[in-house]
Amino acid sequence: MLKEIPLKQIQISDDFWSFYINTIKEKTIPYQYSVLDNSPYVNIENENKKDYFEKDKSNALENFRVAAGISDGGHYGMIFQDSDVYKWLEAVAYSLQVNPDRKLQAVADEVVNLISAAQTDDGYINTYFQVKEPRLKYRMLYSGHELYCMGHLLEALVAYYETTQNTAALNIAQKVVNHIDSVFGYEENKIHGSDGHPEIELGLIKFYELTKDEKALKLAEFFLDIRGKNTEFYKEEMARNEKDGLPIKMIKVPHLETYLVAHKQPKDMTEAVGHAVRMLYLAASMARIVHHNSDSEMYVACKAIWDNIVHKKMYITGGVGSTTDGEAFTGDYDLPNDIMYCETCASIALAYFAYDMFKIQPDTEYIDVIERTLYNGILSGASLDGIHFFYVNPLEVHGNINDSNPDHGHVKRVRPQWYSCACCPPNFARTIGSVQRYIYTIDEENKTVYLNLFAKSRLKYGDIDIIQDTDFPGSNSIHYTVSSNSPYILKIRIPYWCSNVKITVDGETFDNVKNNCYFEIGKEWNNSRIAITFDTHVMAVKANSKVIADANRLAVQYGPFVYCAEQIDNEHPLSRYRVSNDDIRSAVIAVENCDIGTVPFIKIDTTVESSEENSLYTYNPQIEYTTAKLKMLPYYTWANRGSDDMMVWLHQK
Repeated sequence: MLKEIPLKQIQISDDFWSFYINTIKEKTIPYQYSVLDNSPYVNIENENKKDYFEKDKSNALENFRVAAGISDGGHYGMIFQDSDVYKWLEAVAYSLQVNPDRKLQAVADEVVNLISAAQTDDGYINTYFQVKEPRLKYRMLYSGHELYCMGHLLEALVAYYETTQNTAALNIAQKVVNHIDSVFGYEENKIHGSDGHPEIELGLIKFYELTKDEKALKLAEFFLDIRGKNTEFYKEEMARNEKDGLPIKMIKVPHLETYLVAHKQPKDMTEAVGHAVRMLYLAASMARIVHHNSDSEMYVACKAIWDNIVHKKMYITGGVGSTTDGEAFTGDYDLPNDIMYCETCASIALAYFAYDMFKIQPDTEYIDVIERTLYNGILSGASLDGIHFFYVNPLEVHGNINDSNPDHGHVKRVRPQWYSCACCPPNFARTIGSVQRYIYTIDEENKTVYLNLFAKSRLKYGDIDIIQDTDFPGSNSIHYTVSSNSPYILKIRIPYWCSNVKITVDGETFDNVKNNCYFEIGKEWNNSRIAITFDTHVMAVKANSKVIADANRLAVQYGPFVYCAEQIDNEHPLSRYRVSNDDIRSAVIAVENCDIGTVPFIKIDTTVESSEENSLYTYNPQIEYTTAKLKMLPYYTWANRGSDDMMVWLHQK
């Protein structure tokens, strides 16, 4: 079985990912702490143009102080505001693993102590219900997010304990697990239900992996089994609250059980439905539990959900969730570019699901999706300065429509500093801050190391030492130096976007190596050298004809990067450019300096359609074309130069 390698065993030294890891440590983490602690200098926005969310401040840390009796006042913010703190703490844990910092650790220790002070004697912790609605504790699982928050807490505490050996963190986690075990289960006096937002399952499994506490694993299995067993569970909850004169706080969405991904038991699911993040956190926990109990029914469901997403419901950027109504999956091939959702958290959850599926069956498709989400759908969720964030990641923006049409209110053209619903910013920090986990994976039993991503780095784990030297994505050559005290099999992923791959191992050359697979070689490694060279071409991408939004359109990809056009770089309105396969394939890469740094632009010779500016409609048109150059940049870098129009899918000639 494949194993995730501790971050401290992998050192990243390349320019690309080191920039992000250092930015998260030096800018993002301190900035996010200041927001959570009510920095007065932050503009907090709603994730859409509706004003029913509070947005004066975060108050997340102050909520804990109030719950602990340290401060006076009430609870402020979203019902799941606690989880922002937990994800921040997890990001800190990963940063400390690779960049020890006493001052940062001292701040994080204080946060751990604050969480401990807020936790009740029986192990319960949720500042919203402790401070604002104690009568509703475990009475509104359909929208309360209590176990969701505790799941993120367990993930954070496990990561922090692994990094710092902070026993207070482990004690909090153990109390949480013991408390949940006393309240939930199939026993007669316990609650026979699960949280409306999956996440506790992942936290419990990670706690089990750290401590081998069987009750945590059994609880995770319980929550996966009970979900959807009674499809009326959440409606019955609401009815009981109404009967007892308690606030219902009903979620106003159609098909509640589908939105909550509780329309059937997970083992019986065959497609991705409902709220995208809920669906994918559930799917990730399903895959992760299979590692431990080899549940064949669950694995079949995982594969069905995976195939449905990747082959019918995933954007070219790795974005998922195509509607703002419930932040949800819709039907197959329904992938609009301008009013879609593509929440940053959803791409993150897809990467988690992919990685746990890969650890069950190491297929290149899983790493392909991880790579797609990392370089495109997740990185686009934060600005290059590390302190502005997207909740929604559109594939097309036109300012005049975006500003005037309320259906586009969730689509922003510049990244805000923070959100009233701030799940994405700290999720970005914890995910990209631990990106090295995806570069290497090991199967200790079979002495096999999977080399998944190209990045200048070093793996030192057990008796194997792998140094990867490359300037990728700036160059197309990779050099490995490998040493070990015993024979190992190396499996090097050759991506689908490579061509003319040539590999040399200690002087032995392998020509015409296939792409989209793992190149495998096993031997005793004694300061051995492996060299890989390949070509990367600008690629035209066509969507399945069933994707109506992309009919007669082409996208552009170079290596793992999806490209987009921004109006600031181009003379004509983006909607008037017309491209062909040949135009794109003959495009050139031009590395230029601009106000967002050194960026590899793509320049394409295209044509531009004439426009009748004074007529809404033209009858029997005589369309004329002129030649023009179209300039494109990597999608993840868009919206770093102010508000502007943007397109990923270009109109075809």
